Amino acid sequence: MKKKNFIYISALCALMSFSFTSCGDDEDPIPEVPENPDPTPDQPTEDDSFMALYFLNSGNMGNNNSSLYMYDIEKDEVVPDYFLAQNGRGLGDTAQDMIVYGDKMYITVSGENTIEVTDLHAKSIKQIKTDGQPRYMTMAGGKVYISYFDGYVARLDTASLEVDTKVKVGRNPEQLAVSSNRLFVTNSGGMDYATEVGYDKTVSVVDLSTFTEIKKVDVALNPTRIQADEQGNVYVVSMGNYADIPNTVQKINTETYEVTSLTNCPNATEMAYEDGKLFLFYAQWGMSSPAFLTFDTKSQSAGTSFITDGTSIQSPYSISAVGGNVYVAESDYKNNGDIYCFGGDGKLFKKFEAGLNPMKVVLAQKDNI
Repeated sequence: MKKKNFIYISALCALMSFSFTSCGDDEDPIPEVPENPDPTPDQPTEDDSFMALYFLNSGNMGNNNSSLYMYDIEKDEVVPDYFLAQNGRGLGDTAQDMIVYGDKMYITVSGENTIEVTDLHAKSIKQIKTDGQPRYMTMAGGKVYISYFDGYVARLDTASLEVDTKVKVGRNPEQLAVSSNRLFVTNSGGMDYATEVGYDKTVSVVDLSTFTEIKKVDVALNPTRIQADEQGNVYVVSMGNYADIPNTVQKINTETYEVTSLTNCPNATEMAYEDGKLFLFYAQWGMSSPAFLTFDTKSQSAGTSFITDGTSIQSPYSISAVGGNVYVAESDYKNNGDIYCFGGDGKLFKKFEAGLNPMKVVLAQKDNI
């Protein structure tokens, strides 16, 4: 059996750990694909084992040029416009977020008011029309929760693939996180920035059992990003007003709702979370060079940059933490972007070509399901 590259083994071991198994020294990390001795003509069978990285690219608003790229781990190559190739149509205008939950992938396309549901090969199962502009997603208990920019959070049942209810939250909600059977939603108020009302500065708390908003927590101005840890905290990045009120990173205790600013981690633009660590970068407009940082949520201490080999990324756009690796996407808003993959040692071991404005990296695995 031919030798596989490091990213394949790293990703495979990470996914196996998600299934409560691990790659041992005497185990073959390469999934074997059983042969089908008699495939039906014109209906090729799919692999029982499948694994790929997907890159979601938003494109430019109004240009109908969102795309999904796939990194074929087996062949070590990036396949552009993979959703188009699989379905004979594009995603549409302004893809926003993507998650993998069970054996399906979910993609919000804000400019189309749609949620694309696909299998793990990116083949469409259903395109859901929404009555609000879908933004970000999270999942728990067989449900997918989606923020709608008009001030609601929708609940999608993953069995029926129907939106079964909505709840009113704050103005222009963005990212969401689940902790202690509650949903925490950042309310940016971004569409009111030029009005007397101005930005919002709250995080809505939604009880998942009753699916009602039970509280609004005051945070710094213009909250957009949020992540939950395993210690009962959620972390919020507020963008400020891009003038005299700066970006701020805060922590909410989900039991007491106490809000504290992370003085040892004061500024961030984007963040991702995995296994007790926040990975953040700060790249405000006009900065001479971006800053990268790691924050340990267990020890509550900030570390140095998660990039240790001097790799320069001048225009970071988004960040994802997947399978023990950190993926930083770069974009100039005009040309196709790149995605830099850093291992646990902080060294770059892969650079991928992506589409225009890469938003998210996800890892999809199908293993006899």
